[in-house]
Amino acid sequence: MQFPHVINKDLKSVGPYADDSLLETDLEGNILFCNETFIKRYQLKGTKVKGLSIDSIFNNKEASIFKNALHKCAKQKQHTENLKFKIPGNNIENDFYECCMTGFQNNKGVVIGVFIKDQLKKQLTNHISTKETDFEKECFSELANHMPDLMWVTDKQHQLIYVNTAWLHFRGTSLEVEMGNGWLDHVHPEDKEQVVQERRQAFVVQQPYAITFRFKKHDGCYRWMNMKGNPIYSDTGNFKGYAGTALDITPVKEAQIQIRRQQELMESTKIEFGKFTKIAQKIGSIIIMCNSDNRITWVNDAFVKTTGYTLKEVCGKTPGSFLKGAETSKETLDRIRKVIELGKGIRTEILYYTKAGARIWLDLMIETLFDKEGIVTGYITIQKDITLKKISEKEVLEQMSHLKKISFITSHELRHEFSKILQLLQTAKFQDHNVATYSQIFSDIEHSANLMNDAIFKLNDQINFASSNSISLNKYLLNQAIEEICLVDDDHLVNKLNELIIRNVMPSMPVHTFDHVDNALEYVKENPNTKRKIFLDLNFSGRSGWDFLHEYEKLSQPWPVVILTSSIDHVDYERSKKFLNVTHFITKPLTIEQFERLSEMENVMVH
Repeated sequence: MQFPHVINKDLKSVGPYADDSLLETDLEGNILFCNETFIKRYQLKGTKVKGLSIDSIFNNKEASIFKNALHKCAKQKQHTENLKFKIPGNNIENDFYECCMTGFQNNKGVVIGVFIKDQLKKQLTNHISTKETDFEKECFSELANHMPDLMWVTDKQHQLIYVNTAWLHFRGTSLEVEMGNGWLDHVHPEDKEQVVQERRQAFVVQQPYAITFRFKKHDGCYRWMNMKGNPIYSDTGNFKGYAGTALDITPVKEAQIQIRRQQELMESTKIEFGKFTKIAQKIGSIIIMCNSDNRITWVNDAFVKTTGYTLKEVCGKTPGSFLKGAETSKETLDRIRKVIELGKGIRTEILYYTKAGARIWLDLMIETLFDKEGIVTGYITIQKDITLKKISEKEVLEQMSHLKKISFITSHELRHEFSKILQLLQTAKFQDHNVATYSQIFSDIEHSANLMNDAIFKLNDQINFASSNSISLNKYLLNQAIEEICLVDDDHLVNKLNELIIRNVMPSMPVHTFDHVDNALEYVKENPNTKRKIFLDLNFSGRSGWDFLHEYEKLSQPWPVVILTSSIDHVDYERSKKFLNVTHFITKPLTIEQFERLSEMENVMVH
């Protein structure tokens, strides 16, 4: 067969060879012309094809076969060579296409090039007969109809031409209703524009796509679908349309939506909890947050400062498991446990222990937290340190005991001996006035006087004890962990002696001494946040301790002042009680026993 050098372009594109790949080369194997089918098959789109050597298209083996056939056609006019080439981009073994090569001549009858076209007969694996194609379509349809997923196929215009049985069951309609763009009418109105737009964009460039949208089911409800489509081509590389699936992903989508809502709720809760913690950290009371198992999840700074435990140390533990001690009431612990089990609240007083082993009395209130359904989600515990109040109550009882002893001494020992002396003097008036009689009377009076003197010493000891232990003076200050002690006394030697006594009891406690009131006030003003206890003398040569108390009260400092003075004047004692910061009135000298007892009663915690 002889082809002219210039083949009609219409014949090449839409003639009997429209689905065949066509190629013209010169005798050197340089391309003179190739059609779109050939370009698609070898993916040459966008490449300047004319003049391109077949060496750059075929592999070495196929290029050698091509050139051998070309030489044969050049030597023999009207010679045809049958060739077989591997389909490019296909990894299936023995998947080839067959073609024939024929030389074409110039006006003088000289062969100047070759023309190649696909053979019309069946290729080894892909070119099947119409009958076989119909059979294949039937097999595909039967297979697709047994698939649980929705399957579909479109034509070149992206119009639906096939859906499987699963699609029709999902929709509850006939094939005719779904064909073309009919199915789009049942996409959720809010998603339809997105679906049309994304399909169009993929179709223009013939790219795969995946679209998520809501599709109406036969029962009228919308289900979330994930539609995936892939372009399909003929063996010769011609675009035939799209094929794909549509999967019902409603459970996954709803789970994603729920997770997103939960994340938004968690973020909102996190913000609100952040606000709560900022407020809670500024509150002086202890705050503990627990989960539904009454295990600690959060504590505020007041808890850490009071107990000595950090959040890291107590997280995941129940409060009572590490705060209880030898003298903690088991009955109170049982009441708290039962109340928590019932999901109720409680307010009570309980003795706990710090990390350092110090005793602390707490006014404890527990409230149960519920969700909207009434299920327990956790517990919040608010505790106030009432150790000083408890100590004050103990002091009152001790003072009552001492007053009873004072009453006994005055009413029995003193009164008895005093009455005896009066009786002796009265009797002496009626006896003989001789030396022996007076000697006996004076001896009895001396004995009674000595007994009265001993009783006076006992009475003095009881009065001093009651005075030196009248610690609280009804001032209920927060039990703070002090960080230093300040001694304010104009007697430098006394300051040094008191410092030695304090260091003997508390070796690591910082002690600052001041001989002048103004120096002490200046130091306090410069260090307003340091937790301290001040021991103050009243009588100074210059500005007195009373001046210090007046100035100190103006500073609104919460830290306590202990009056340590040589004065035993009851007026000074009563006057000192008018100052809110004064918590103790002790007469000099300060002893180790006094300071130890004072520290124990106030439950001082040393850090």
